[in-house]
Amino acid sequence: KKINGLPATALGLVAQTTVSKGHENATAEYGPWMITLDAPSFISVMQHARNCALHEEVYRAYITRASSGDLDNTPIINQILKLRLKKAKLLNYNNYVEV
Repeated sequence: KKINGLPATALGLVAQTTVSKGHENATAEYGPWMITLDAPSFISVMQHARNCALHEEVYRAYITRASSGDLDNTPIINQILKLRLKKAKLLNYNNYVEV
């Protein structure tokens, strides 16, 4: 029920991902299915899945990737924002968007 609405091609993709992660018996028809945050998997869920809880779970995981743990990019993003503002000011703009 959780994957209701996903087309056969999407189910095939997530089953193939599941097989590549060590679940040899995964099939498009019967699962298990491993949904990833890669574009083909993510977009399929966002476009076709009818389960609102699945939509929310995948969406929240997608928008918070690389924002905690060893993959946390927050300090790098903050540095980029500071440098962009500095560039804008040097070029006599109020902010980077104006550049």
